[in-house]
Amino acid sequence: MTPRPSPFRRRQAGFTIVEMMVALVLLLVGLLIAADLLDESSRLFVETSAEALDNPAPLAAARIRADIQGSTSVTPQFSPLDGTLDSVYVRGGGEEIVYQKVDDVIYRVVYPFPGSPPQDPVALWRGVSFWSCEPGGTDAPAILSVTYSRRSTPHTPLPVMPVYRGPLEENAKETLYVLPRGNGW
Repeated sequence: MTPRPSPFRRRQAGFTIVEMMVALVLLLVGLLIAADLLDESSRLFVETSAEALDNPAPLAAARIRADIQGSTSVTPQFSPLDGTLDSVYVRGGGEEIVYQKVDDVIYRVVYPFPGSPPQDPVALWRGVSFWSCEPGGTDAPAILSVTYSRRSTPHTPLPVMPVYRGPLEENAKETLYVLPRGNGW
């Protein structure tokens, strides 16, 4: 004689459809978090790589600020032809530093001692379209203003590699108000 099935028999082992749906939702949330982290890290990588290609404007401004703060005077020299700013002489501490704009680049040349040969010119700031300077001394601040071009950040949800960021098209202006302090007192 075979046993008769009971109506209160335990159900068979396995997963219900509700349990499977909960597991799939948890897996989906985990995958979305991982995808967001991957996207954020790729954006950070692209921005960092692009900064290496772009103009180091904060570093150039810091270099100019340090030179002016350690000097006793800042003297701009204007072109006799059109009256535009040709070069800026920063004097003090037994040396003279000359900033000169050639085409769209500001160069920095250091003359260590009076009468000695200058050091090689160093390209300090690229993409400069306009610059101006008001003279300064130990009693008045020098005001240096630089307008330069930089790459604009693309507004896209996808990360863009640095080579595809486009030409220098966005104008930015940096203005420095610096008091020459005479050898950095």
